[in-house]
Amino acid sequence: MNLFSGKVAAITGGNNGIGLAAAKLLRQQGANVAICGQNKARLAQAESELGVMACQTDVSDTQQLAAFYAATAERFGAIDVLLVNAGVFESRPLAEVDEAFFDWQFRVNTKGAYFSVQQALPYLRDGSAIVLTSSMVHSAGWPGCSVYAASKAAVRSLARSFAAELAVRNIRVNSLSPGVTQTAMLEWPAMTPEQRSAGHEALRARIPLGRFAAPEQIAQAMLYLASPDGYMTGGDLLVDGGITTL
Repeated sequence: MNLFSGKVAAITGGNNGIGLAAAKLLRQQGANVAICGQNKARLAQAESELGVMACQTDVSDTQQLAAFYAATAERFGAIDVLLVNAGVFESRPLAEVDEAFFDWQFRVNTKGAYFSVQQALPYLRDGSAIVLTSSMVHSAGWPGCSVYAASKAAVRSLARSFAAELAVRNIRVNSLSPGVTQTAMLEWPAMTPEQRSAGHEALRARIPLGRFAAPEQIAQAMLYLASPDGYMTGGDLLVDGGITTL
């Protein structure tokens, strides 16, 4: 039985990585899927290969978000699953952080998540599910990640507040905190190939399972939280290979 058969799912940051993997799984489960992102070529590829609806959208712009959800509802009807996955990451030591860097990560990761939910409210069906992508670093101290970690800790907090507020509509809201995942965030373009390889090996050495997560593994956890049979709300699902707990 396909739990998502006939359901409508909207995914921000759905044109690559975890969001794209979730779109593939939901399509396999029979859902109608709308994705948004900023990479026009990847959006077109996903639309062609998966049969999803794709919209170029900046999640920090509320008007663009509203247009994405309106288009989704016009094509598919009310939304049953909302995956708030768009985000950015760059590491920078405390002494080197400037206001532009700080504002960029909070604008996309935190403001983007907040208004991704707010703008979807008129289109969400009662009893629907929302999943916000946070990060394992929201509860840990990692050098160079202070801005990113704070922006994702705010997302974790939003999941609690939204869950309490939307319970009256039987809408479940949870956050998902992935560990190190093999996505574009690991490309680290400012580094040489040798530096990047050394950095990846150092990261793997810290993970008890000894490997990075595949986007599909994180997407499976995302779909668990979004399941129409779910009973969890206001919680956080940590999928990090044991790095923050062992």
